[in-house]
Amino acid sequence: MDLQLQNKLALVTGSTAGIGYAVAEGLAREGATVIVNGRAAPRLENAVAAIRSKYPGCKVDGFAGDLSTAEACSALTARYPAIDILVNNLGIFNPQPFEEINDDEWRRFFEVNVLSGVRLSRSFASGRQGGGPVTLLSLNPEIWESSSSP
Repeated sequence: MDLQLQNKLALVTGSTAGIGYAVAEGLAREGATVIVNGRAAPRLENAVAAIRSKYPGCKVDGFAGDLSTAEACSALTARYPAIDILVNNLGIFNPQPFEEINDDEWRRFFEVNVLSGVRLSRSFASGRQGGGPVTLLSLNPEIWESSSSP
């Protein structure tokens, strides 16, 4: 299938494993230039290398940073001021009884699951001519398992 993604730049947040990795791999297979994101440089390097190995000639870059912080989002948008496809996959999940989740944990969930996507969507959409980027949300990737993770 040709999704006509050649010459498109795609960012997939939280993409060193699981659903995010599978999405990044699929975008690379379809010809997009893909930015893989993760907090830990070794995992990021492994994911980028695995995609490059599976699809020789594909264009894959990595950005190591915790995108739940405004600082990392600013660093990413400074490095990549315009993208064509934004996949807001970054998300966390901690199964525990509702009444045991304290305010600090709720704030952490909100920073990671909501504000990371809001900050990036706002930043990339503001400079876009003819509309904003494609945005997909998957807020709880830990729930799903991907057999294609490196």
